[in-house]
Amino acid sequence: MATVLRTIWPIVATATLGAVALGCGPEPVRAPNPTRTLDERRAIEVIRRAVAQEGVQPAPARDVELRSGKPLRVDVSIDGHEFGIAYISDEDQDKLGDAIKPPNGADEKLRLERVGPEGEVRIVLLYQANYRYDDLAGESHELTTITAERTLTRDVRDFITYAKTKKFK
Repeated sequence: MATVLRTIWPIVATATLGAVALGCGPEPVRAPNPTRTLDERRAIEVIRRAVAQEGVQPAPARDVELRSGKPLRVDVSIDGHEFGIAYISDEDQDKLGDAIKPPNGADEKLRLERVGPEGEVRIVLLYQANYRYDDLAGESHELTTITAERTLTRDVRDFITYAKTKKFK
């Protein structure tokens, strides 16, 4: 009996481990969660707060004329300065077309547009498509609204710091 157990035991152990290993295979590939872009009204609130955190006062929105002659809405101006911030929604991007620079990628520099008679005024273009979050429809929450807002805040603060350093008009 002991001889039979010694002979069968390795076979049973191997079969059991094999069955367990099959059950621990890789998980099936999940589809990414659907995402949404940060709403323009909320984004402007976040931008205004980030501007204030940098020690300058946000001013009302204004329209400027691009070199192409098309109007660009500066969503948040900076009190006492001419530079500002434009949050470019998908609709704005379609409407302006080639009149503005194409969107920057996640790891690329922010896009600046020069306006004014001599091109001395700089407007940073913050594209709505770069501030995405998932809507909790999937199995896990990967891109939160807080993350999108923090990314937007970082970009605004970086621009304000850059504008102060370069002494933008």
